[in-house]
Amino acid sequence: MLESKVEQRTITNYPPCALHIYRGKYIIVGTYELNKETGHRIGSINVYNEDLKLLKIYNTYGAVLDLKLSPFNDKLVATAHSTGNITIWELKETEKDIILTEVVNFVVFDSGVLISSLHFSPHDAKTVCVTSTSGEVALLNIATQDISLKFQIDRSSSYDGRAEVTPYEVQGENVSGIEAIVETFDEAHSLECWTAEFGQLQPFSQVLFTGGDDSCLMAHDLRSKQMIWSNNRIHDSGVVAIKSSTTTFRNDRPTSLVTGSYDDHIRSFDLRMLGDSIYPGRNVPVAELKSCNLGGGVWRFSEMPKAGSEDTLMVCCMYDGAKIVSMNDTNEEYFKVTNYLKEGHESMCYGGDWCNEFIATCSFYDKSLQKWKP
Repeated sequence: MLESKVEQRTITNYPPCALHIYRGKYIIVGTYELNKETGHRIGSINVYNEDLKLLKIYNTYGAVLDLKLSPFNDKLVATAHSTGNITIWELKETEKDIILTEVVNFVVFDSGVLISSLHFSPHDAKTVCVTSTSGEVALLNIATQDISLKFQIDRSSSYDGRAEVTPYEVQGENVSGIEAIVETFDEAHSLECWTAEFGQLQPFSQVLFTGGDDSCLMAHDLRSKQMIWSNNRIHDSGVVAIKSSTTTFRNDRPTSLVTGSYDDHIRSFDLRMLGDSIYPGRNVPVAELKSCNLGGGVWRFSEMPKAGSEDTLMVCCMYDGAKIVSMNDTNEEYFKVTNYLKEGHESMCYGGDWCNEFIATCSFYDKSLQKWKP
């Protein structure tokens, strides 16, 4: 296991907890600040260039817990907030500048509910999944008239005309948003739901997986919204990261998952099948279970941008920095940590992304953003 070195590092205005790299040239960072006197959570979206020079700060009335770029149009940016809302932004790049413009603010939950993660559907450009600290999971339709026109998204079965913008008060501040069109699932997590993952390959293309603080991993049917399968015996603590097979990651194992947990372990296993369907029920055993203790809570995954001989992830390991983990059945141990970076991660490594040119990760309490290579 080799220790990687920080190439560049900077300090952010507020603690950073989510980031994405845009086209190998810019790093978009979401921040989270708790005012201990008022109890209010605020945040910002910061834009840095590849040299970690701060270009823009966009303040948000709720802290940013997650940030994603649409797989259909990477100029569409979505942010998940501590005040029950998600915001859609348009990213515009000029020869000399990059600008984020707010397109619409969706009110999804009560302002006291934190949206813990958001996920674009890989199958439908207008569908976003959000998870929450209330344990609820919802599918959100983002195809307002403005978004459809700007990003060429089909508006079928969507908002009628321009959605009505409503003023409301959050944390003593007057803000506005539109009430989101959402679909919820029949069963929620009993504690905070931290993450979700759309199945991408058959036979999981109509399945949504979710993980929560209740140590439970669930599989939901996207059509009926019913729970198909759940298991709270695989993980010893909360489930906070899920990675399904894709065309570029473990495509030879379409019925397998990789998960991360607060219990410091990364796991791989196959779901038992009944024909082309997941064998239904609660605590149905899984097959081919493999695990590895990474020394810190396994919070987020970022796939290696170039396919190699092994399936490889960059893993945000909370209080033990970031690690590059390869998976190969021919290895003596299935999981192999090839590189790690602890420098610059003196607290919680919550956010990270990997492009062809570099990796960017952030550390929460020490407000650290760093760029490095494995």
